[in-house]
Amino acid sequence: MPTGRSVRLFLAEGTPTGILTAEIVNWTGHVLSAPRIRLETALKRSELKKTGIYILYGSPFDADLPLVYIGEGDDISTRLSSHSRDDDKDFWERFIAVTNKDMNLTKAHVKYLEGRLITLLKEAKKSQVTNRTDPSFDKLPEADISDMESFLEQLKLVLPVVGVDFFRKVVSSSTTGLAADSVETPTFAIENKRKGISATAREVDGEFVVLAGSTGDLKEAASFSERLKNLRNQSLAVGKISKVGENTFRLIEDIAFSSPSAAAVFLFGSSRNGRTTWYVQGNTMNYGEWKEALLQD
Repeated sequence: MPTGRSVRLFLAEGTPTGILTAEIVNWTGHVLSAPRIRLETALKRSELKKTGIYILYGSPFDADLPLVYIGEGDDISTRLSSHSRDDDKDFWERFIAVTNKDMNLTKAHVKYLEGRLITLLKEAKKSQVTNRTDPSFDKLPEADISDMESFLEQLKLVLPVVGVDFFRKVVSSSTTGLAADSVETPTFAIENKRKGISATAREVDGEFVVLAGSTGDLKEAASFSERLKNLRNQSLAVGKISKVGENTFRLIEDIAFSSPSAAAVFLFGSSRNGRTTWYVQGNTMNYGEWKEALLQD
């Protein structure tokens, strides 16, 4: 089973939507998250006077995916203050600042982290990267690179906790140890020849992941969720799925969903109950029945 970790969250203003900080026990990193409307208050905090990296993000109405910008600075507060007046980056609604409690992040370190995070963003395909260039991050000694990769692994654990999940690429259940509990987690399947749907899925790392190679129906019913319709259009645009003929699409890579119902709606283009639509592969038991059986164990 995966090893548990403790993450300390502190609501600096006593509200979940204001300024908050996050730390992992025994990690030297420090994460501060805040809405743009609280920037003037956040800029007074000592953490933002340090060398570090920052992430600006937002979801304008005309954007299919969230827009993200990653930067670094010797004094993060100066950079954030500048961006607040920059019309070219007016999209951001919230920001993340990442520093080190031991104050041992150098300019070279944060440039390395900046470049690696931009690479992760592009690989995950969950956002639009607004950085115009890819920074070079090959100027660190080998020992420092190892330290920064370790720092980055911890940061990747913290970011989803503070609501930033667009760095994480879907982890295939067939290639990773994160699905160590898969001994009791079967493969689920949907077969509907009339609609051209043939799909398999696994529960991986707390998500319901439809596996690459699965096919779905491109037709859309009136009951098709607007959110999942947008996700399907985005997936076509970034190459996560591709059309096969006029009415079918195929997943080029694994796609994660919050529930089996969301996954089923994505494939059918209409309202579906995932608990009764997905079946344990090679079995007559549907997903809902399988879950009920687990609860009775």
